[in-house]
Amino acid sequence: MWRLKSCPRCKGDVFLEKDYSGWYERCLQCGYNQDLETIVEVKEQPSVRKREPATAGARKTATK
Repeated sequence: MWRLKSCPRCKGDVFLEKDYSGWYERCLQCGYNQDLETIVEVKEQPSVRKREPATAGARKTATK
């Protein structure tokens, strides 16, 4: 996950990653690195949307 312009050191782009020791954030521009104490993990659930057929309206034609 990316957090744009949120680096406390250089205001660069920070991305969140997880490794064997837990979650951390790292800046892409300056290399700032910080371990995160807590993070809420969001499980992506499949979205089930019912599709409805599109209806076409009356087409307007230009008259000259």
